[in-house]
Amino acid sequence: MKTMRILLLLCLFAIGCRSQQTVETTFYLEANSEKIKTITISKYDYNKEKMVEWKSIADINANEPRNESIQFMEPSIYGVKLNTGKEMRIAVERSGQINLQLGDGIVLDSEAASELNFNRSIDSLNNEFFAGMIQDFDKAMKENDQKRIAELEKKKDRVLIEFIEAMENLVREMGPSAKAYDALGYFDLYKNNGFFKEMLKRFKIEYPSSGMSKSLQKRIRKADLLAIGSKMENFKALNKKGALINLTDFRGSYVLVDFWASWCRPCRVENPKLSELYKNTKHIKFDIVGISIDANEEHWNNAIEKDGLEWSQILDTDQTVFKQYLLSSLPANFLLDPEGRIISKNITAEKLKIQLKELR
Repeated sequence: MKTMRILLLLCLFAIGCRSQQTVETTFYLEANSEKIKTITISKYDYNKEKMVEWKSIADINANEPRNESIQFMEPSIYGVKLNTGKEMRIAVERSGQINLQLGDGIVLDSEAASELNFNRSIDSLNNEFFAGMIQDFDKAMKENDQKRIAELEKKKDRVLIEFIEAMENLVREMGPSAKAYDALGYFDLYKNNGFFKEMLKRFKIEYPSSGMSKSLQKRIRKADLLAIGSKMENFKALNKKGALINLTDFRGSYVLVDFWASWCRPCRVENPKLSELYKNTKHIKFDIVGISIDANEEHWNNAIEKDGLEWSQILDTDQTVFKQYLLSSLPANFLLDPEGRIISKNITAEKLKIQLKELR
């Protein structure tokens, strides 16, 4: 009996000790340069779905390490930025120490975290799958070789499927993690909706009540609101002439809401076809509103003139409208009926021509 009492007391003591322990993420910061004066650490807020400043450290002295700790609740994304302009985004998957050497660059050393660099993986896949195709497209467009452009489009569509599968496999290998959550931001919620739902299931099994899982669930639900048959949410923006326009201004007509950019080759291939279709569609009320995410207004204007785009154009440089619809890739479009309901998504000019002919 005494032995049982002692064991019980030991168990209770152990439980009490564990409850007092704090599980933390500790940033060990060591500046190796006198140029480094301030360090700003940001943390991704899954609720707000954006980076939020967590700590700004101003009294930095070279070769005098600093420790900054925060309670670890779930896998998280952090950003470290120096006053020199150098910065790094980090996925912290579990509690532990994050060692950062700060000099001409930022060097990460940690078993609990890794640098977020999925964009490099995409660049590598681009080189693997599309090597030479971009140059071929540019040459064909410059020479206005429509036959060659059509051949390249078919090839591109075939290779794109393999490219997306390769991207998805990279994320599957990451498993439910902060790194995978970040990588999903490079996918289109509409074009890759099935993959998002596949990954959400895995996140909910591993982290059922986490901010990551709730955020993914919220994004998928919002994307589902823009399913075929749904009314597209209104937007307000200034057009090329400086006039304020609403999506609801186009009610009563079939309208293509077309997202594009001057640097998007598939968009530029489609533009002349859309222009021809726009001019020749007479049997129904049909309009187009173009929304470009160009950063350079001159490039945007030049593309509009060169491609013969005569419909309403919006320059969405800060991507306000683009992000409103949770878009992440180009080209992207929505075809709406006169009541503003979505009847097609990501439709090519060729298929749009057929669909418009069927509408009376």
